[in-house]
Amino acid sequence: MLRRLLSWLPGPGEANRDRPSPEQRADRIREIGRDPLAHGHDATEEVLAALSDESPLVRTTAAEVLGSVEVYHELVAADPLVDLLEDPERRVRYAAAEALTVTTDATVVDDILPYALADDPGVRAAGAVGLYHALSRVTYEFTPAQVEALLDAFAAAIEGDTTTEDNTLTREYLLSAIDRGAASRDLASLDADRTAALVDALDDESIAVGGQAAALLGHVGNEQARAALRDARESHPDERVRNAASEALADGT
Repeated sequence: MLRRLLSWLPGPGEANRDRPSPEQRADRIREIGRDPLAHGHDATEEVLAALSDESPLVRTTAAEVLGSVEVYHELVAADPLVDLLEDPERRVRYAAAEALTVTTDATVVDDILPYALADDPGVRAAGAVGLYHALSRVTYEFTPAQVEALLDAFAAAIEGDTTTEDNTLTREYLLSAIDRGAASRDLASLDADRTAALVDALDDESIAVGGQAAALLGHVGNEQARAALRDARESHPDERVRNAASEALADGT
């Protein structure tokens, strides 16, 4: 009799037989994103809950919808997106990082900073991208110690395998974030070691890094920076970096 009763219970996997597939769940999130107001508050909660879905596809889709649908800006907290900056899946991390335009609460920068300074290259890259995107929406000024820490994270990315996409993104986005959030007075007093890291970055294989390094060096008030900019203006192999160095020298005069 007991065996007969047990035979009526759902077998392994049968309990979830009627659950939509990851593709269907992702489609549902996209559908909500197309007209969030029509779907109401419960649907917003559904999108937020999808950030914790076991499927990377669904988590990625939820982050993309939150970042791209303007009605969600100011409506949802950035905390769940910040948590995804260390998601095991790379595509989820970057979707969350790019979605961090959802808030104008400047405290989000403090929440993102530990990720941008992480030892793990993948997490550090996502943190750098997230920091850059958050700073497009908030007004925030880094402290001198934060500027130094970010430049140290940049130097760590240079010391690693510079050909990996994560390290390239770290270098590009960290310098851009520093440019957005650092006060000129803090860059003006930059020490020799961190100035040297920016000087080395002029020759980075990424032209975006070289150009951004030139722009930052224009704020550094020492001869080490000025000499490097003059050299780059005269002899750098890429015209874009030469132009960036020329502009930095002009702005610094």
